[in-house]
Amino acid sequence: MKNTTFIVKCTAIFRVKQCLSITIIIVLTSFLGACQLTGPSTDSSAPIKYSQYYLWLKSLSKEQVLTEEAKQKTFIENNIEGKTLCQGKLILIYSLPNTQLHHPYRAKRLLNELLLASNTMSKDNLAFTMLLRDQLNTQLYLLKKQEKLRKELDEKLIEKNNEKIATNAAIEQLNKQLNHVNQQLLLLKQIDKNINERG
Repeated sequence: MKNTTFIVKCTAIFRVKQCLSITIIIVLTSFLGACQLTGPSTDSSAPIKYSQYYLWLKSLSKEQVLTEEAKQKTFIENNIEGKTLCQGKLILIYSLPNTQLHHPYRAKRLLNELLLASNTMSKDNLAFTMLLRDQLNTQLYLLKKQEKLRKELDEKLIEKNNEKIATNAAIEQLNKQLNHVNQQLLLLKQIDKNINERG
């Protein structure tokens, strides 16, 4: 019964995580309803809006997202665009749900570095970044809670398995003792029968 409750709690946490990601996306799209879903400006002198870039990322296929990540990593290595700008784009790439690049821990680490290094962010980008930070914090909290619950479940299963092994060993020992006692009883009956036949 306890294990069932535990599994239900794990499932509920996973569903909350999914709902939270979907809610954040809905909120973002409602704020940015007037934005175009085309690629952001490639003019490096034009300031980028993270909200537009995120919506553009959402319109890409999984393969295109992988290509975009490789492109941003190359830009950082070769310092083609500003490191801060590329880092911001990578944060958004790693924050995308339902892609193989979804990695909230990496996104949060880069986000912390970005917030420490950049003091020239526009108000829109700062607001978007803070919203993303809050969402990542909640997601990481839920991931830690899920991991803790999974570990507790594993421990319970191991404990139950060990109890079962110990119970089986005790039953086997009792069976051996019972067989030994039965053999002694048979021997005593045989002795008693022999004595009665002689007497």
